[in-house]
Amino acid sequence: MEEQGWMNRVAQLLNLWEIRVAVLSSFVAHLLLVLLSSIRRRKASGVLMLILWLAYQFSSWVAPYTLSNLSLGNTSSRRQQLVAFWTTFLLHHLGGSDNISAFSLEDNKLSAREALNVISRVAGASYVLYKHVYIGGGGGTLIQVSIIIFAIGAAKYLERACALWQGNLGNISSSSKKKQASRLFTGGSSIRTGTDCQLDDEDALMVAHDMLPLCKRAMADSSVDTESPENNNLDTSRKIFTMRWDKTCKVVEMELSLMYDILYTKAAVIHTPLGYSIRVASPLAIGAATVLFGFYYNKEGQTIPDVIITYALLVVTLLLDTRWLLRALGSTWTHAFLDARPQSWLHHELLCSGRWRRLRHFVVSLDLGRLCLTGPPRSPSSHRRWSGTVGQYSVLQECMRKISVCSAAAKAIGLEDVWNEYQHSKGHKFSQDVKRVVFTRVSKVLRSTYEEDNDGSYSMKDITTSWGQETAKRYKEKNTPKGEEEKFVLAFGREFQEDILVWHIATKIFLVHAEKKGTLVDAIVALSEHLVFLMAVRPYMLPGLALRSLYEATLKSLQGLCSSSRTTGEEKLARILVNKDEDGNWIFHEETTLLVLEGANIAVELLKADDLNMPKLLELVFNIWVDKLLYAGTRCSRESHARQLGRGGDLTTIVWIMAEHAGPFRTGEDGPDVDCDEMPADEKQRAEKKKPDEKKRDEKKSEEKKKADEKKDGDKYEPQAEWSPYPPQFPFYPTYGGLPMFPQIPEDQQAYGGAWTDQPTPDRPPVAALTPPKPPKGRRRRYATLYPV
Repeated sequence: MEEQGWMNRVAQLLNLWEIRVAVLSSFVAHLLLVLLSSIRRRKASGVLMLILWLAYQFSSWVAPYTLSNLSLGNTSSRRQQLVAFWTTFLLHHLGGSDNISAFSLEDNKLSAREALNVISRVAGASYVLYKHVYIGGGGGTLIQVSIIIFAIGAAKYLERACALWQGNLGNISSSSKKKQASRLFTGGSSIRTGTDCQLDDEDALMVAHDMLPLCKRAMADSSVDTESPENNNLDTSRKIFTMRWDKTCKVVEMELSLMYDILYTKAAVIHTPLGYSIRVASPLAIGAATVLFGFYYNKEGQTIPDVIITYALLVVTLLLDTRWLLRALGSTWTHAFLDARPQSWLHHELLCSGRWRRLRHFVVSLDLGRLCLTGPPRSPSSHRRWSGTVGQYSVLQECMRKISVCSAAAKAIGLEDVWNEYQHSKGHKFSQDVKRVVFTRVSKVLRSTYEEDNDGSYSMKDITTSWGQETAKRYKEKNTPKGEEEKFVLAFGREFQEDILVWHIATKIFLVHAEKKGTLVDAIVALSEHLVFLMAVRPYMLPGLALRSLYEATLKSLQGLCSSSRTTGEEKLARILVNKDEDGNWIFHEETTLLVLEGANIAVELLKADDLNMPKLLELVFNIWVDKLLYAGTRCSRESHARQLGRGGDLTTIVWIMAEHAGPFRTGEDGPDVDCDEMPADEKQRAEKKKPDEKKRDEKKSEEKKKADEKKDGDKYEPQAEWSPYPPQFPFYPTYGGLPMFPQIPEDQQAYGGAWTDQPTPDRPPVAALTPPKPPKGRRRRYATLYPV
């Protein structure tokens, strides 16, 4: 009997220490979430992100484990009553900090499941308190303290579940449709415009609050009804294009930062009457509980470590709740909350009197994180800006990279993509000059979609259905002498990701042989390598088919070329590729090497046109890559953009929101049937409702297009049955609707290896003179061309 009693005491002691360790671990995980959650705005990977993920996962696991352990235990001694009291703090930890509610977008989708977890875990905590504190004779003071901490913790846990529900894109879409258009852009009239306007981070954040409904609409549903009354506010949203490029980017970055608050923090529920009530009541309640425990609770029979742990939980929770209260009151979200209620007495007392500004200045002065030892303090809103980090990936450089130990280990455990993202994104940032030329071009293209009397105007259809074809066509019309149009032909891929890979290879070869340097060249390289990075590492951020296998096969082919020619260095490899016709030592038989061949052909076309004007050619290549960037941003799914916001953001997301400011557009629309001359009924209705100046502009464009088509009719003839204008695509032929898109080449005429030439012969007309085959009647195809331009 004595031996059995001794074993029971040892088991009970181990159980008590197990619970102590679990509570302290949950406490540490909660503090890590408080301290590290803000890095997600600007960073996508790294050690800190790994620690943050582990803390998030551990905090959601340890609390239920501790509750179940205590609920199944026997009615305890006085020492275990205090341990049971700690379970009330587990509800605070489950509720999370104000700066993080979801780690990923999928957490918001599971908000209904989290609501069930709230019910079960709150019920479990109440049962533990009833069993160990109330029935166990914890005394009136401990019961009172437990009820206070339990009530605040349950409210915070329920608040987090509501934040997850409101962060779900489906629920954002439903709530956005219920809002009246008159409430949109309430402060738009106060936006300062002009290229010389001064707009610091604080002002840009205020403007972003006014523009937030547009960003929410885009995130919730990128398909916009062009007849919606909210489109009357387009003039307001387009005002950002009247500012300098850096001010425009600043406003858009602030908009995305506010959208991050809605998706991944508790901002949507904090800045409500109930949310403010919880923030005000929580420090007062925790302070009262701390006083009751410190002065009125009899600690006789309790161990010193247990008392110290209890004080630590109470004091730290009090400090954190005070911090959340000050941050909430000093946040610009509070300014937007009061500004939307001009009839409220708080609006007059806080905004009109200037008290809120003074409060924000005081709260900002308490933030030691903004202090900088090497310069003046950072702006209080600077942490909301995009970091400027862009992943860079060069195929020609990657094929010569040696596999490191870390890379091999990551591949062995299935974390190759995570390692590649970390390796190719660290230390790569857009310089200020590169950002200037990129965003200046983006703003110019988007502004031309709605400005009148603009010779270089683009339409939203041009932006969302082509990835450089329109720019190449316009360059050819303006810069190629008459009669020589057929000498300058640029091809584009049939799939967007295929096109990125081909043009990346072409750009690398062209820049090596052009031997030019400058901001424009740096911008071309940055855009090219960033889009390849998205294709290789973040394919979910690109529209169209994910051609990862095609990329891997092409990389393998280039690696074989490097090993066979003993080439080291990106420039040497680029020179070998462009001189492929003179090198008879390597002949490829793989289909994927056609991408390398096509890229080399495009580079040759650009180099042959060097005598035209090299600065204009560089501008052409740069504009084509900007078009690809615009296409990638506008056609990427809204879920992918929202997901990337929680991983540091991306350049394509900024471009996408800028396009939304330019005007509404529909994604995924099919073009008219190529054999049908009749306009669809819905397009007729929209055409009838157009303004006179818009009709005049469209008629002018249609007349110019008609004249250009009539001019080409004399040189146009059908492709011959035995020949295709494209390099042989062995072992398959592209089909459309089950029918071959191009005439198949007989086996006796198939030429494997060697270089493909586009020189005309008596039996083979020039590429530019051919007419692409038409798809069958009754079928529709996308606007984006699959043919050389």
